[in-house]
Amino acid sequence: MTLRTILFSGAALSVAMTPALANDASILKRLDAMQHMLELQQKQIAAQRGEIGVLRNALRHKGVNVPRTAAESAEITPPSTPSEPAQTRVVQQQVAIDELVSKFAALEDRARIEKADQPTWSIAGGRPTVTSADGRFSLAIRAIGQYDIAYFMQTAHALQLAAANGPDLSSGSNWRRAQLGIQGRVFGAWNYYFNYEFGSGASSGNELQGRIQQAYVEYAGLAPFAFRVGAYPPSANLEDATSAGDVIFLERNAASDMSRSLAGGDGRDAIGIVYAGDSIFASLAYSGGKVADTSLFFDEQQAVVGRASDVFYSDTDWKLMLSAAGTYVFRGPDATAGPGAARNITLQDGPELTTDDNSARLVSTGAINTESGWNYALEGAAEWRNVYTQAGYFGFGMDQRPPGAPTLGFDGWYAQASWIITGESRPYNAANGAFANPKPRIPFSLDGWGPGAWELAARYSDLNLNDHAGVLGGALPAGGIRGGDQRIATAVLNWYPNSALKFSLQWQYEQISRIGTIPAGFGHGVLNNAEVGQNFGTFAFRSQIAL
Repeated sequence: MTLRTILFSGAALSVAMTPALANDASILKRLDAMQHMLELQQKQIAAQRGEIGVLRNALRHKGVNVPRTAAESAEITPPSTPSEPAQTRVVQQQVAIDELVSKFAALEDRARIEKADQPTWSIAGGRPTVTSADGRFSLAIRAIGQYDIAYFMQTAHALQLAAANGPDLSSGSNWRRAQLGIQGRVFGAWNYYFNYEFGSGASSGNELQGRIQQAYVEYAGLAPFAFRVGAYPPSANLEDATSAGDVIFLERNAASDMSRSLAGGDGRDAIGIVYAGDSIFASLAYSGGKVADTSLFFDEQQAVVGRASDVFYSDTDWKLMLSAAGTYVFRGPDATAGPGAARNITLQDGPELTTDDNSARLVSTGAINTESGWNYALEGAAEWRNVYTQAGYFGFGMDQRPPGAPTLGFDGWYAQASWIITGESRPYNAANGAFANPKPRIPFSLDGWGPGAWELAARYSDLNLNDHAGVLGGALPAGGIRGGDQRIATAVLNWYPNSALKFSLQWQYEQISRIGTIPAGFGHGVLNNAEVGQNFGTFAFRSQIAL
């Protein structure tokens, strides 16, 4: 019987007598410790015996009569043969020990298999995720909350224009976004995303009933290609591809926001293909109406939305990107039932701030009966260490109905820059071909000096919805559109305490130029072809959590 077998038998009997010692790891640890102690004791005994023998031999050589000890006599005494009952007991004990060792090994193997089959939980950036042992199934909880407080600093002159330009913007607060959803993978190659919105969305400053923001499935078995179907925002431009929680300012610039609303945006029914490589991103989608629009139109619009971008240069300090996108609406939505119904498209956008309860749009073309409409976007981004810049130009066009009516054209542009004071950079997100929020190197903490990440950014945008608008004081030329020209300067200070939270303090100065009619009042009659625009500032604050 080996020393290891004796130790295993002792441990096994101890397990049977004391359930508290049933832990596999503790048993193995105790066995190893006992074996190590016995081996040390045997080495010490052997060394002492050798030393005793050397000393006795030295004394004998000097003529000293040294009697043999009982231990020495026992060493030269032939071992007696154990009796038959003793041999039987030894064999029985060995069989029992072998059975216990076998059971112990089986229990250890079963525990290892069960552990391998159990799903794993993780929380990355505050987002809970569970994944199956083989990685073929996963589920992550997604959530974003954005609470806004804003103040519009308008003059008394704005009240004169209420009927002409809807300028009486309401200061206050609202939940800009309150989204909750799940995202994950099934059977290895299939992805899903179901996300629901309970905030105001982009339509108004009023919280609305729950509605679909995204709900789609996609086949990703041919990565980096993915085939997607459901309701989701097709990638309409670079700023649109930046997720709502990662935009630098409280809202996207007006030109890109209007571009995404033409045939994209949240809750858009679509089917498409996405390519998401390490540096190249491309998508193409056929889109219809929005989920919430199904009861508003008799036949939904039909359109194609596409985008391609490339981070064509990247090193430890620099990232350079170009992005091109386009939208073509080849059939507008029917406004009424029956043949010959108007197919109206309205181009408009708000003041890049959505706390106004009245959903005022200070620049708007009004409803235009169109045969088709289109948009293109050319954008670029450059990042050098902790400095990020981005700019873009947008063109819009509409072929009016009936045939022969003039084609309308509008445009817009923006330029923005960001400096992350604490030294972080904005990482590139290959999944959507855009840049994301910085990850604080030292998250905020009161234990020591933890500043989080601080970012200072500025933007200027211009959205011009005039086409053959004529001049101030003159009549509108035939076929002209006086949609207005909106120019906004924005500055924001962002604080990221950690990877899940963000707080923003934003200032804006807005200039609206538009020719229209001022209703009678304030000591004057109706004023035609007058300036109905206005200039005003805003202050806004946002608190955000995004998982």
